[in-house]
Amino acid sequence: MGGGMEIMMRRFLTLTLCVFMLLSCVLTGCNNTPAEPADSAEAGTTAGETVTRREPVTTDPDTAEDTTAQETEPETTVQTEDEPRPEIGITRAISGVSIVTGDSPVEAHAAAELTKYLGMKGVSVVENGYKITLEIDPDMSDDGYKIAVFRKNGDGTVITGGNGRGVIYGVYRFLEEQAGIRFYTPDLEVVPAGGLTITTGVTEYTPVFELRQIDWYAVRNNPDWCAKNGINFSHWYGEFSEEIGGSWNYGAFVHTMSGLTGCPSDSQPCLTDPENLQKAIAAVRRILQENPGIDIVSVSQNDNQNYCRCESCAAMDAEEGSPAGTLLRFVNAVAADIAEDYPDVVIDTLAYQYTRKAPSVTKPLPNVCIRLCSIECCFTHSLSDPTCTENLSFRNDVIAWSQICDRIYVWDYTANCSYYIPTFPNFHILRDNMRFFAEHNVKGMFPEGNYSSTSGEFGELRTYLLAKLMLDPYMTAGEYYGYMDEFLQVYYGDGWMYIRAYIDYVCGEAVSAHSSIRSNPFELVPEEKYAAMEETIELWWNKAEELAGDRLAAVQRSRLQWRYIQLMLHPDEEAAKVFVADVKAAGVYWNEWRTTELPEGANLTLPPDHWDWDF
Repeated sequence: MGGGMEIMMRRFLTLTLCVFMLLSCVLTGCNNTPAEPADSAEAGTTAGETVTRREPVTTDPDTAEDTTAQETEPETTVQTEDEPRPEIGITRAISGVSIVTGDSPVEAHAAAELTKYLGMKGVSVVENGYKITLEIDPDMSDDGYKIAVFRKNGDGTVITGGNGRGVIYGVYRFLEEQAGIRFYTPDLEVVPAGGLTITTGVTEYTPVFELRQIDWYAVRNNPDWCAKNGINFSHWYGEFSEEIGGSWNYGAFVHTMSGLTGCPSDSQPCLTDPENLQKAIAAVRRILQENPGIDIVSVSQNDNQNYCRCESCAAMDAEEGSPAGTLLRFVNAVAADIAEDYPDVVIDTLAYQYTRKAPSVTKPLPNVCIRLCSIECCFTHSLSDPTCTENLSFRNDVIAWSQICDRIYVWDYTANCSYYIPTFPNFHILRDNMRFFAEHNVKGMFPEGNYSSTSGEFGELRTYLLAKLMLDPYMTAGEYYGYMDEFLQVYYGDGWMYIRAYIDYVCGEAVSAHSSIRSNPFELVPEEKYAAMEETIELWWNKAEELAGDRLAAVQRSRLQWRYIQLMLHPDEEAAKVFVADVKAAGVYWNEWRTTELPEGANLTLPPDHWDWDF
């Protein structure tokens, strides 16, 4: 169904759920688990108990004895003349494996990871076990892989990667698909108990996005989690070592004009001045000479709108219909100069604020990348929603750039920069937006989020879902909400469905208005909506805490978002003091610029959005 209808239906189902749970509480003293929220019928499930945490879904696990008893024959088989292919859908229990691989650092690490995680499932590495072969095929696409699972030891499983990262990604995908293992956060992984049962077949994967980076604090400085979840750019994540496949490497990353031309950082250089062009060319060449292995150098505007309006620049802007044309001519000249000596290097530039509109004359050269920024967009409606007038110009800009450029990267915004703690209800648009980008020549994604601190909202969930979406922007709604439900159950414990109900409710209400990355929480969900549902939402969080088990700390930290809203509804100085102390103890920042400390002279008798914030 369409995006608007889907939201309306989920809102109706969620409100129905609210009534049901209130009645249940009256009749039973609130001891019932709620019915599964909207979209749960589409959610995927994976059977099995977990070693490190509870099972991620509610189906009954098969025992090891059941899986070793027999093989299940498929109705049909698939064969080709070009190469041997597995029969499809046959299952076989595996108690021991032998791993065959090359001696490169990445293959050795992939083998070690396979050994470690299969060992956690009780599967040993033995000399004559079921054979798993890891190999690199230079003819495959970068980061792509193929997993061929055969029934017999002679064929075994063959995991082929197009480069080092492709082999690593193939191994982790095998562990997810065949062993049920999940890599939710750097310190929360799930390994189902009960041995390994493989299902024969072929998985082939070619990335839609060649560059995948993410800027959420939950995974900063953790390249291992990034490798497990397909992130391949290391700008803020620590070193992506050779053994995990390395990463894309920037020689200079955005807002680089001051460094390249020597202009002040609070201004922009004159882009029609030949001297500035020669400075930029020399600086880029110096970067490339001093840093072999660089993939990308950014030649992009400083972070301000003080662009040159001299007679020459103004005339060129007018001819192009956008200052982006003047910038692009400058960037193209740099790219043309280095193309012969550095044929594999990409020069990227920002299409950001005053340069966001595509030019009408100049087109990017083949070695130029355009990095579009969605900072002005509405984030409670998807880009594919034709009723959202706030997104119309950005949507048109994406389409216009896609018609003249085959390599677009997007700097997207997925958190409320002014309000890190209150709920940012955007889960309902993430999948639609990622698909929209994939359909319009976007080859790289960078979702910026809360990069400053531990999340007091849903940062960990959003990080995991965004990583999955970058790997598969064409996933169905059922797959997307299946990933969400699996994460919620493991991360928040047995009361996870109450948290899912809260997510559905706020996202359903958020579509009634436009938003920005700095919107007040009551602009996202109206005050009267929160007030009308306050008792029910409080019940949800109480039940989530009651059923959390050893995940109580995660529930309480995420509950900070609701406590913030309650203080907006009912300002209370004493409650505010307790809240401020809890925020500080959790290490949660208030916004992009403010740490755990409050503004000087904050008046706690007022609602928290009135504590004299500096934004």
